[in-house]
Amino acid sequence: MPATHTMPTLRRPSLDTARHAGGYWVLLLATALYLGYASVYGLSGSYVVRALLTVAVTQLLPGVMLWRCIRPRDGWLLEDLAMGFAMGIAVVVPTQTIAGYSHQRWIALVLPLLVVVALAVVPVTRARIVQARCAPLPWWLGAGLAALSASTLPGLIAYFRANQPHWTYGVGQPHVDTYLHLALSSELLERGPAAWPTVIGENLGYQWFAHAWIAQVTASSGVPLDSVLMRFLPAIMPIVSVSCVAALALRLTRSPGIALGAVALASLAGQTSPVRMVEINVMISPESPTLGLSVPTLMALVAVLAMRWRGEARRGAVVMVPILTVIATGTKGSTAPVVIAGVALALLAMLIWRRPLALHLVLDLAMMAVALVATLAIVFHGSASGLQFGVGASAEQTRLAGPLGGVPTYFQQRFVSGVTILIGLGPALLGAAVLWRREERRDPVIWVLLGAAIAGAAAVGLFSHPGRSQGYFLFTALPLACIASAIGAERVLRALTARGRALLIASAGIGALCFTMLPTLMVGPLKRHTFRRLEESLVLGLIVLVAVGVLAVVLTRATDRSRARQIGLGALAGAVVLSGPVAFDQRLAATTIPQIDRHVSVKAATASTNGQIAAASYIGAHSGVEDLVMTNRHCVRPTRPYNCDSRRWLVTAYSERQALIEGWTATNTATRLATKGRSSVTVNYWHPQLLALNDGFYTHPSASAARQLWDKGVRWVYEENTIRHAATLAPYATLRFRDSSASAWQLNRPTG
Repeated sequence: MPATHTMPTLRRPSLDTARHAGGYWVLLLATALYLGYASVYGLSGSYVVRALLTVAVTQLLPGVMLWRCIRPRDGWLLEDLAMGFAMGIAVVVPTQTIAGYSHQRWIALVLPLLVVVALAVVPVTRARIVQARCAPLPWWLGAGLAALSASTLPGLIAYFRANQPHWTYGVGQPHVDTYLHLALSSELLERGPAAWPTVIGENLGYQWFAHAWIAQVTASSGVPLDSVLMRFLPAIMPIVSVSCVAALALRLTRSPGIALGAVALASLAGQTSPVRMVEINVMISPESPTLGLSVPTLMALVAVLAMRWRGEARRGAVVMVPILTVIATGTKGSTAPVVIAGVALALLAMLIWRRPLALHLVLDLAMMAVALVATLAIVFHGSASGLQFGVGASAEQTRLAGPLGGVPTYFQQRFVSGVTILIGLGPALLGAAVLWRREERRDPVIWVLLGAAIAGAAAVGLFSHPGRSQGYFLFTALPLACIASAIGAERVLRALTARGRALLIASAGIGALCFTMLPTLMVGPLKRHTFRRLEESLVLGLIVLVAVGVLAVVLTRATDRSRARQIGLGALAGAVVLSGPVAFDQRLAATTIPQIDRHVSVKAATASTNGQIAAASYIGAHSGVEDLVMTNRHCVRPTRPYNCDSRRWLVTAYSERQALIEGWTATNTATRLATKGRSSVTVNYWHPQLLALNDGFYTHPSASAARQLWDKGVRWVYEENTIRHAATLAPYATLRFRDSSASAWQLNRPTG
């Protein structure tokens, strides 16, 4: 399959590489700065060294070797490192799964090294690895990537301050999902994906591959789970994410400029809307390790597909299509569906413009579909995790519905959902410019990028979720949408004169400012029951875009008269795409940086204390892997566990043990019983007798209750003082640890 116009000739590697290494040194320095900042918030130097060595030896090394086995002979070191990181995830997820199931941590370290040995010993793979060549890249690419990674800094600072392994002032208020991610990571570390750790009897139907990655780092390095989750991973992801997006853009276009442009659009995505909103699009978020680690796997999957369709991939690369589909889906459930939608759109396009290639797309689409179904059945246990199709419910969860105070009518719901989808398509709008030329329409890759963007935007307008997680489809597709727009921008600008390019960029920039700010200045921000204001803002936005297109045509008439249509549409689309970075200040305004010394009440939502963490940690250090632990706290606030927000996971997280009952939100049963809105967050526990047995033992301990709990496997009792309890649990349990806020008791074996 011949390369398309999207693939210019790759320059041969230069022997003088020293002057081209500056960008890599800048990326290394930026990584060191992020890790250094994490050290300020509790990540010790020894932890940094051990975690870095673990990732380098057990993930990057086998990953880079695997990538060199399937990529063309000519490539880039940046590509090897970025895509090697993704391939490393594919290596360590199954190895950690085996290590967890077998309770043997050494397996997590040894099996990746065996992969390295196997690749080095087999003649075919060894030859491909050794013969792979790396072309130089301009120093400014690395410097630009490092600078753009700083867009994550406000969120990173807020995360480090709000989520601490040890609270400076004794009490803190972490993000509501932090301890869930820690609990899931502990399950993968100690027992593998055997069960949902916070409630007995529930399957682990979740996207747990990112947690397996965290567990593997801990198993191989000895760095505590909370340090890996809350410090190490958030510190490396800014550089990893921008490098992976740049690597895919390089593989698709071989243009450092397009790569940097794509990363700029993805990093400063903002919100492409004439209506100012607090929430914006993000490529990664420290609160979501699953979203962050999905970026490398998604980029690698698209890169493999592109290399196959362009005839560049080495023999055997086809096996990576289903493997990376499984890994990407298990890391973040929104990844494979958007890519599959893109491949389906590419297949339709190839049936029109390039039929000989259609068979290859059919094969890849079939493999990906089978892999997705298998992953949903095996990893997710058939659960959609509460994702529901329905325009009415989805409209109520859109970013527009909140300021409006809801969208009660049939028309308003359809209108808001449609507008939400169009806004979601904004980052990809310039990508449509690539399709102006027939030879570009013959390239299936651009269709995949655009199809993924369409699928991500459509999901937000058509689906609802108890945790509003349908937005992750849009976030997942964001890098692909921005790569498409970067390619489209290059195609538009390349056809113009220098003066025409300058005028077009200026027109699009001015249009972006007006598109973002003018409607709000003229009609005001959205408020409750101001649906008419939304309509007026959209009309003003359209008027601005039309005016921008006309202005660009008029300004460039003297030099680029023959390109009037492309200039007008390019200026319009460019104004929409650039409105995202223009609105990026909304992210800064919406990011609240917590004060380190602020007072937090122990009864505040999600609050935890060092004593509570210490009590749970004591249980983990003195109990068996299969011991069950029970707790008297189930809700984010210390209230009775009925119709409460049950996202409390501290005990499971720090004891690293299976809980009898802690928090039950996000389990398959909770999402199945309560499918509307956020009802699964407050649904009552479905085994009231077991909950009564659990909580009753704290208030009225008895021999009968102790025996029933022992028979169920309970060996340890975590007792939190924010919840009413008896003065003592003796003689049925022995006190092992006590703090002013929590205690740890060991359940005594029943006699008789």
